[in-house]
Amino acid sequence: MYINKEDLQQLRQIVRAGTEKPFEKRCQCVLYHYYGMNVSELSKLFNVDQRSIYNWLNRWKKRGMAGLYDKTGRGLKPKLNPANPRHVEAVQKALSKYPHDSRQALAELNRQLPQPVSQSTFLRFKNRKWVSTGAKNE
Repeated sequence: MYINKEDLQQLRQIVRAGTEKPFEKRCQCVLYHYYGMNVSELSKLFNVDQRSIYNWLNRWKKRGMAGLYDKTGRGLKPKLNPANPRHVEAVQKALSKYPHDSRQALAELNRQLPQPVSQSTFLRFKNRKWVSTGAKNE
């Protein structure tokens, strides 16, 4: 695999900086492959399937540095999204019904939503002021 001098320097800087873990891991993988490690060794080192290594290397060949970033829309979606009016309304409804009892409000919320929410997720959502609690001391 050929890597030009500028890209090689940029890959090294990214690996040293260590800011974005998945991106950094892919950059490190490309560097190690450039220095002679094979796919089997790389998959053991990074604790991923060989297909992942091939995918990273192919993305590097096709798109360079841009190919190593995560694609948008990947990852775990939030169970409670402040941009979703249905979620906000469900939380408001539960809190208006039980303004001083978070456990009861959570139980009410979980009856309204298709996917249950943990108490910490509920409290985080509530405390960020995305919804009005209905309590008088707000």
